[in-house]
Amino acid sequence: MDADAVQLVVELVSPGNKTMDREFKPLLYAEASIPHFWRLEFDPAPRLIVSELHAGRYVETATALAGATTRINAPFPVDIDPAGLTRQ
Repeated sequence: MDADAVQLVVELVSPGNKTMDREFKPLLYAEASIPHFWRLEFDPAPRLIVSELHAGRYVETATALAGATTRINAPFPVDIDPAGLTRQ
């Protein structure tokens, strides 16, 4: 897929690749000018970190915590509770 067509990347942080998922991959996505980046963390509890591209780097705009519904407006409106994103 052409990066110009991508509006959002969602990264699921895995225990074996934390540094790659948190540090390296966001740099690649920013370099590709993908406007929205969400990172789903699982430890110690599920949380979704929402970021938008500003001046070539991602800036956190919201954090959705497990057990609470958070409204995210961009790149599309969605109400989300990260607790529902984990494997039961």
